[in-house]
Amino acid sequence: HRHKICLFGLSADPPTGDGGHRGMIQTVCDRNEFDEIWILPVYRHMFSTKRGKQASFEDRMAMCKLVFQAFPNVVVTDAE
Repeated sequence: HRHKICLFGLSADPPTGDGGHRGMIQTVCDRNEFDEIWILPVYRHMFSTKRGKQASFEDRMAMCKLVFQAFPNVVVTDAE
């Protein structure tokens, strides 16, 4: 079977819990349609009004790793 990867981009400022980002990933995991889910925090926000107001990219990556660490098939990556 083909290896299926779900790409999940977000600003992650901050990544949210069960009622938000984490809950959406839980739902995707529960559906069992993907071999892996890649979490892709954006390096630079697409909306100019939000640029420069976010936590650093490194901090947002670290927050994502904490929020999604319990999911065995989830990878937090900087490959935007």
